[in-house]
Amino acid sequence: MTQKIFFYLLLIGGLCTVPYANAAKHAKTVANVKNEQSLDRIIAIVNETPITETELNEAIDTIKKQTQPGMLPPADALRKQVLDQVINRKLQLELAKDNGVTLTDEQVNKAIEGVAKQNKLSLKELMSKVTETGMTEKAYRKEIHDEMLIQEVEQSQVGSKITITPQETDDFMRSATWKAFNNKEYHLEDILINVPEAPTPQDLAQAKTKAEMVIDKLHAGKSFQELSMEDSGSSGALQGGDLGWRKLPQIPQQFADQLVHMKDKDIIGPVLTPNGYHVVRLAGTRDTHSREDAKTERQQVEKLIFQRKMEEALQSWLTRIRSEAFINMNPEKV
Repeated sequence: MTQKIFFYLLLIGGLCTVPYANAAKHAKTVANVKNEQSLDRIIAIVNETPITETELNEAIDTIKKQTQPGMLPPADALRKQVLDQVINRKLQLELAKDNGVTLTDEQVNKAIEGVAKQNKLSLKELMSKVTETGMTEKAYRKEIHDEMLIQEVEQSQVGSKITITPQETDDFMRSATWKAFNNKEYHLEDILINVPEAPTPQDLAQAKTKAEMVIDKLHAGKSFQELSMEDSGSSGALQGGDLGWRKLPQIPQQFADQLVHMKDKDIIGPVLTPNGYHVVRLAGTRDTHSREDAKTERQQVEKLIFQRKMEEALQSWLTRIRSEAFINMNPEKV
């Protein structure tokens, strides 16, 4: 219930960089922010926006409320994962502001009504659920507002640039894999070992070694969910790497062809993609028992291919905007 209610965007972690030129440009900003917020320790600066200890602790508390007891990583790993998410969120909201993206109260109201409807609740019941978690209605509205801004930015910066050709759809629907397995869905879990946008051979070698160590730990009996929370840079890291149920067009081609030959609980990897090395586990397989007419099936395939491309492009985009940003992880030393 909470995951559907809160619309939290689980963003891609990445390497935090502080470009030399930007560091000089923002030195004065860091000093000013320190003076203005001396009562609350600043733990990071994202361009000109501070992240305070209180803000990070609130984000960590939210994750804890959404996660089953015993499923969280050690405190240091959890703090790093959540801080990465907060940084990415700040960058996206800053892009929304820079691009003049705005929302009306009516748009936010309609989105909240949609959440209530999706969860088969009245607005009053939804807000009661929200307040039971310790979140105020005002804070909840801000979460929905910010999430909508981020979705707008993602669509304009990434989604609008994605194309799917008729030939691409035809090829996928004619493939032996699709014909044999288009009535199945796959429950996937993923651990991503990130690499920089333009990785060196050394970057790739280090990431592959880390991915191989993850696989060794899995074979030794360590929990996939625990390892994901500790080591993964994927968007679902704090949910144990759970990617949910997917049809083949939603699954990257690097995995799809292997999945159809796997048994439940099998692991594949390390698999190299533009974002890094993946370790993927097939948590389960099920039949959908649904057959659509040709036109509807084609539309579904196009939509699923778009979703797959969107996920891959978002990861690359987030890595890029982080590399271009001023991110100071040690503001107290400035």
